[in-house]
Amino acid sequence: MSTLQTLHAALTERRLLKVIAGIENFDRAAVVAIARAAAAGGAQAIDIAADADLIQAVKAAAPQLVVFVSSTEPAKLVEAAAAGADVLELGNFDALYRKDVHPTKVEILNWTKAIKAGAANTPLCVTVSGHLPLAQQLELAMELQAMGVDILQTEGQVGPESEDTFAALSGAISALGNTAEIRKVVSLPLLLAGGFNRVSAPFALAAGADALGVGKAVTRLADEAAMAVEVRALVAALDAVHAAGKGLARV
Repeated sequence: MSTLQTLHAALTERRLLKVIAGIENFDRAAVVAIARAAAAGGAQAIDIAADADLIQAVKAAAPQLVVFVSSTEPAKLVEAAAAGADVLELGNFDALYRKDVHPTKVEILNWTKAIKAGAANTPLCVTVSGHLPLAQQLELAMELQAMGVDILQTEGQVGPESEDTFAALSGAISALGNTAEIRKVVSLPLLLAGGFNRVSAPFALAAGADALGVGKAVTRLADEAAMAVEVRALVAALDAVHAAGKGLARV
């Protein structure tokens, strides 16, 4: 099965797990370790920074993974397509948020147009900024769908990952709300990311997402084996919901 076939199957089954190595993480050894842990734990995808050498290293270390490459710069994503990225991702915007930069709806649309013009044959995932007012998020989602974007990544106000149920859900609640509303207006696959862990992961499907992106809940761990255990727990959490037939209906 090709990586794009893997992507399609996991989205269709609504059980795609993407491990996020970090848009600013160019540490080759660390990213490769995350990729190996993601594969060992049963995740289908990894999200890495836009760097040709990093793309090739991850593909060599974990060839079964779908490689998402994230950047906020269209030119870098066009280069990533040429370097073999499976999916281009306009995001993750948290790198900009940390600099107090918040992309507008118009900026996101313009960046998307530039990426589509330069890399039309590579699937494109675009983040709908959770910092936009909800009405603008809905407009943006519909316009991105009309432009031919393949996947939308949804988010909220990113909170800290926590094993405490209340804290985990508090950090995820705005992302869940945004996703549920966006689900009402588009038919594209939705990939929910931002502060989720094994506690809150099942709620992503209930909100209408088809996939989940998880970062620090995995990458904060000390070694590859521990990361693989956490990925396995996340996969089990999603599969338990899927197997129970809960959260499968579109909102």
